[in-house]
Amino acid sequence: MSLTARTVQLLWHMPSAISRRLQTVVEKATRELYQSAPTLFQVGNGPAARCDPSLFKRSAANIWGSGTACLCYCWFQQGHDAVPGEKPSPSSSCLKHHQAILKYLDDIMPAMCIMAAVLRIINPSQFFQCFQLPQRIMASVPVNYRREMLDLLEFWASPFHCMQVIVNRETLNHRDTRGWAFGYDLLATFGRYSNGVLDLPSIGLSCAYNPGTITGLMGKVLIHGVKLVNGERFCFAQFVRPGVFLWAFPDMKEPQPPHLLDIDIRANTVDFEWDRFQGTPRTFTFTPMSVNHEL
Repeated sequence: MSLTARTVQLLWHMPSAISRRLQTVVEKATRELYQSAPTLFQVGNGPAARCDPSLFKRSAANIWGSGTACLCYCWFQQGHDAVPGEKPSPSSSCLKHHQAILKYLDDIMPAMCIMAAVLRIINPSQFFQCFQLPQRIMASVPVNYRREMLDLLEFWASPFHCMQVIVNRETLNHRDTRGWAFGYDLLATFGRYSNGVLDLPSIGLSCAYNPGTITGLMGKVLIHGVKLVNGERFCFAQFVRPGVFLWAFPDMKEPQPPHLLDIDIRANTVDFEWDRFQGTPRTFTFTPMSVNHEL
């Protein structure tokens, strides 16, 4: 089935998008976060498909421990997004470990900016739509824990309002059923490992998933998963919860399916400006491998 006359971009796969030098910075920051707040990384607390202890590589020798940490500057607690009058708040982990999370966000900011630049290239409309949320929050819309939310926004360099840090876990094949139908989720993988593979069985693909790879995929459309690797691995999974946007913008439409002609890429280079760098232009160069698929 073809959604339009043009080809819909379901997946962008970008090996070596994050330099080895910057990977080392992120690895160090994640190790320090685990050492300062080990209870932040949860095992066995959540849906079995994500948190079953058997999915994690658990060892006292792990550099980055094991578990999943959910970092969201603004969301509804599970099951509360449809309650009239309910106000969003930061995730409980961001409240309980507030200072450690602020330091972590500051440390990983360059990597977050690269991921933001990727979204700016592959789906400009989603990029700008996502950045309306912090603007709405700063305009004094009622939220819980406003001070803590504004603290997080000082260091939050991603257009996505939610990110999971997933450490030493096998991710079973799944679809992300709670996201936008045609919006991208972004994944970035780090660590010291070999044989990393991103499986995409719904389109018959298996992609090398080496450290430094960034992948943009429609997680609600594509079945995807990652098996355990030889070594240690962690990843950033950035996503949205549509209920937060419906709360902030009741008339907002979901992002439209991105097509090849929507890609904002000039000679595979983008100049990405971010306020946290006082407007200093940063240029990131990518040579992405895109996968086209007609729905």
